[in-house]
Amino acid sequence: MTNLVGAYQRKEIREFEKILRDNRATIMDDPFIRTYIDDVLRNIRTQVLLRLIKPYTRIEIPFVSKQLNIPAQEVEDLLVGLVLDNKIVGRIDQVNQRLELYRQSSDTQRYAAIDKWSTTINALYKTCINRVN
Repeated sequence: MTNLVGAYQRKEIREFEKILRDNRATIMDDPFIRTYIDDVLRNIRTQVLLRLIKPYTRIEIPFVSKQLNIPAQEVEDLLVGLVLDNKIVGRIDQVNQRLELYRQSSDTQRYAAIDKWSTTINALYKTCINRVN
Protein backbone atom coordinates (compact mmCIF):
# COMPACT_ATOMS: atom_id res chain seq x y z
CA MET A 1 0.00 0.00 0.00
CA THR A 2 2.90 2.35 0.77
CA ASN A 3 4.37 1.70 -2.68
CA LEU A 4 0.99 2.41 -4.25
CA VAL A 5 0.71 5.74 -2.44
CA GLY A 6 4.31 6.61 -3.39
CA ALA A 7 3.67 5.90 -7.07
CA TYR A 8 0.50 8.01 -6.90
CA GLN A 9 2.32 10.95 -5.33
CA ARG A 10 5.12 10.77 -7.92
CA LYS A 11 2.47 10.48 -10.68
CA GLU A 12 4.13 7.35 -12.08
CA ILE A 13 1.16 5.76 -13.80
CA ARG A 14 2.94 2.63 -15.02
CA GLU A 15 4.33 1.81 -11.58
CA PHE A 16 0.94 2.56 -9.99
CA GLU A 17 -0.86 0.20 -12.38
CA LYS A 18 1.82 -2.48 -11.97
CA ILE A 19 1.51 -2.41 -8.17
CA LEU A 20 -2.26 -2.46 -8.49
CA ARG A 21 -2.15 -5.38 -10.93
CA ASP A 22 0.40 -7.39 -8.88
CA ASN A 23 -1.49 -6.92 -5.60
CA ARG A 24 -5.03 -6.78 -6.96
CA ALA A 25 -6.43 -9.46 -4.67
CA THR A 26 -4.95 -7.91 -1.53
CA ILE A 27 -5.96 -4.37 -2.43
CA MET A 28 -9.45 -5.25 -3.59
CA ASP A 29 -10.16 -7.23 -0.39
CA ASP A 30 -10.41 -3.94 1.48
CA PRO A 31 -13.98 -2.61 0.93
CA PHE A 32 -12.93 1.02 1.53
CA ILE A 33 -10.21 0.89 -1.11
CA ARG A 34 -12.43 -1.04 -3.53
CA THR A 35 -14.97 1.80 -3.29
CA TYR A 36 -12.51 4.53 -4.25
CA ILE A 37 -9.90 2.82 -6.46
CA ASP A 38 -11.67 3.80 -9.70
CA ASP A 39 -11.71 7.46 -8.66
CA VAL A 40 -8.05 7.31 -7.66
CA LEU A 41 -7.13 5.68 -10.97
CA ARG A 42 -9.08 8.30 -12.91
CA ASN A 43 -7.42 11.06 -10.88
CA ILE A 44 -3.85 9.86 -11.50
CA ARG A 45 -4.60 9.36 -15.20
CA THR A 46 -5.96 12.90 -15.39
CA GLN A 47 -2.87 14.32 -13.68
CA VAL A 48 -0.52 12.39 -15.97
CA LEU A 49 -2.61 13.43 -18.99
CA LEU A 50 -2.36 17.11 -18.03
CA ARG A 51 1.41 16.79 -17.62
CA LEU A 52 1.70 14.94 -20.94
CA ILE A 53 -0.24 17.46 -23.05
CA LYS A 54 1.20 20.59 -21.46
CA PRO A 55 3.94 21.32 -24.05
CA TYR A 56 1.73 20.68 -27.10
CA THR A 57 -0.78 22.67 -29.11
CA ARG A 58 -1.90 19.52 -30.97
CA ILE A 59 -1.59 15.95 -29.82
CA GLU A 60 -2.93 12.71 -31.24
CA ILE A 61 -5.33 10.78 -29.01
CA PRO A 62 -3.85 7.38 -30.00
CA PHE A 63 -0.42 8.62 -28.84
CA VAL A 64 -1.87 9.65 -25.48
CA SER A 65 -3.68 6.32 -25.31
CA LYS A 66 -0.41 4.48 -25.77
CA GLN A 67 1.36 6.63 -23.16
CA LEU A 68 -1.38 6.10 -20.56
CA ASN A 69 -1.91 2.47 -21.56
CA ILE A 70 -5.68 2.88 -21.80
CA PRO A 71 -8.14 2.75 -24.74
CA ALA A 72 -8.54 5.84 -26.91
CA GLN A 73 -12.21 6.15 -25.89
CA GLU A 74 -11.17 6.45 -22.24
CA VAL A 75 -8.61 9.13 -23.15
CA GLU A 76 -11.33 11.00 -25.01
CA ASP A 77 -13.63 10.76 -21.96
CA LEU A 78 -10.87 12.18 -19.75
CA LEU A 79 -10.25 15.00 -22.24
CA VAL A 80 -13.96 15.84 -22.45
CA GLY A 81 -14.06 16.10 -18.66
CA LEU A 82 -11.02 18.39 -18.64
CA VAL A 83 -12.49 20.65 -21.33
CA LEU A 84 -15.85 20.86 -19.57
CA ASP A 85 -14.15 21.63 -16.24
CA ASN A 86 -12.09 24.37 -17.94
CA LYS A 87 -8.84 22.69 -16.92
CA ILE A 88 -7.76 22.79 -20.55
CA VAL A 89 -8.85 25.17 -23.28
CA GLY A 90 -9.21 23.45 -26.60
CA ARG A 91 -11.28 21.17 -28.73
CA ILE A 92 -11.34 17.51 -29.60
CA ASP A 93 -11.28 16.64 -33.28
CA GLN A 94 -12.98 13.24 -33.23
CA VAL A 95 -12.57 12.64 -36.95
CA ASN A 96 -8.78 13.00 -36.86
CA GLN A 97 -8.46 11.72 -33.28
CA ARG A 98 -6.64 14.84 -32.14
CA LEU A 99 -6.74 17.30 -29.27
CA GLU A 100 -6.15 20.90 -30.32
CA LEU A 101 -5.27 23.25 -27.49
CA TYR A 102 -5.78 26.99 -27.59
CA ARG A 103 -2.97 28.92 -25.97
CA GLN A 104 -3.52 32.22 -24.24
CA SER A 105 -0.64 34.47 -23.45
CA SER A 106 -0.10 35.33 -19.81
CA ASP A 107 -0.91 38.96 -20.65
CA THR A 108 -4.33 37.97 -22.00
CA GLN A 109 -5.05 35.96 -18.86
CA ARG A 110 -3.88 38.83 -16.65
CA TYR A 111 -6.09 41.36 -18.47
CA ALA A 112 -9.07 39.03 -18.24
CA ALA A 113 -8.50 38.65 -14.49
CA ILE A 114 -8.20 42.43 -14.04
CA ASP A 115 -11.39 42.95 -16.05
CA LYS A 116 -13.25 40.43 -13.90
CA TRP A 117 -11.91 42.05 -10.76
CA SER A 118 -12.96 45.55 -11.85
CA THR A 119 -16.45 44.30 -12.80
CA THR A 120 -16.83 42.73 -9.36
CA ILE A 121 -15.67 45.92 -7.63
CA ASN A 122 -18.11 47.95 -9.72
CA ALA A 123 -20.98 45.64 -8.74
CA LEU A 124 -19.97 45.91 -5.07
CA TYR A 125 -19.84 49.70 -5.35
CA LYS A 126 -23.34 49.82 -6.86
CA THR A 127 -24.67 47.54 -4.13
CA CYS A 128 -23.22 49.78 -1.44
CA ILE A 129 -24.63 52.93 -3.06
CA ASN A 130 -28.09 51.37 -3.34
CA ARG A 131 -28.06 50.43 0.36
CA VAL A 132 -27.07 53.94 1.41
CA ASN A 133 -29.90 55.48 -0.62
